Amino acid sequence: MGMNRRSSLVIALALFSQILLAQSLTVTLEIAGIERSGPPRLLGGQMLFTYQFPDDRPSRIHTVAIAFAHDEFQTIHRFRRNDQGVYVLLVDLPGDITEARYRLIVDGIWTTDPHAPGEVRDRWGVRLSTTPIPSRDRSPLETPIVVADGIVEFTLTAPAGSRVALVGSFNGWDPFLTPMHEERPGHFVRRVRLPAGEHLYYFSVDGQRVPDPTNRDRRYHLAGATVSVVELR
Repeated sequence: MGMNRRSSLVIALALFSQILLAQSLTVTLEIAGIERSGPPRLLGGQMLFTYQFPDDRPSRIHTVAIAFAHDEFQTIHRFRRNDQGVYVLLVDLPGDITEARYRLIVDGIWTTDPHAPGEVRDRWGVRLSTTPIPSRDRSPLETPIVVADGIVEFTLTAPAGSRVALVGSFNGWDPFLTPMHEERPGHFVRRVRLPAGEHLYYFSVDGQRVPDPTNRDRRYHLAGATVSVVELR
């Protein structure tokens, strides 16, 4: 692969990742326009967390991040500062939890969220912030879809010409076993027969792990990585 094509794919994948974080222009504009930090809330099917320094100045550099109890604080999610000086993070949380327990990391110091609706202590007495997670009902337009008895159709929009594969618990997490077919430029499809039960999966796009952007049912798996979930009854 030539350097120009490799660079183009890297740029396209970076843009694609941004789309996964904020899937609509409305969400992006809302995040950019936040002027004050507040309690966590649901936005576009994801949870929005905010933090603000009372004495912040444009010249000062801060770092704000968050870690969650449901993955044993293994994954650190870093906030970004918007033009209003508010640090924001839009993050996917597993579909099977109704309350998030977490801690903020502010300039390297682990602390609680001053805007969190609740607080608990873990078994070691450490204070954890808590927030309920509102119901995230699935839309009929979400994928994957069951097209026949036991046959599930997975689709993904990705940069044209990408190497895309379906990787999941049903194929031993093999990134080469189930390639997806580019039916038209940028539109990848694969149908797989699956037994009844719950199946975890993600897409591999030129070697980059990507959860299904149109499936809100997600879990943390594989050392803290986010994967999508499909269940057949």
